[in-house]
Amino acid sequence: MLHTPASPAAPDPGQLLSVAAVPGTRPGSVVVEVTGEVDAYTAPLLDVCLNSQARQRGVREVVVDLSRVTFLGAAGVTVLAQAHRRCGMRGARLVVHTGRRRRSLRALQLTGFADLVAIDPTELEPQVRGPRTAARPRPRPRRTPIRRPRRACR
Repeated sequence: MLHTPASPAAPDPGQLLSVAAVPGTRPGSVVVEVTGEVDAYTAPLLDVCLNSQARQRGVREVVVDLSRVTFLGAAGVTVLAQAHRRCGMRGARLVVHTGRRRRSLRALQLTGFADLVAIDPTELEPQVRGPRTAARPRPRPRRTPIRRPRRACR
């Protein structure tokens, strides 16, 4: 007789992914903070939150903060693409902040989604100061020469 061990119960998607919507610093802006793994199992949680934020009256910009996402799968990119379409239908804009997570940014670039949406690989600093435009370009860092101590020749 063959004995098959019972499979452990799957964790609740809410344990793997945390999604919270907070008001942005600008009028008509909402920030959706995402923490954890966005895969086929947890993507519906993100979809519900983004859908409800895109439907709210007066929302002109939905900012998705992926800086605390540890994994972004194809299902997560699909949810972001659907949110981009929904926001466009309502006259809103979708902005994705990847923070310093190169994996999230790379997943968006490989799928071509980065060409459709405003992607900001920095922290949420632009949310506070407003978007950069051609009239207000990013300041260049100062270049200071590297001074090395001179070695005495022997």
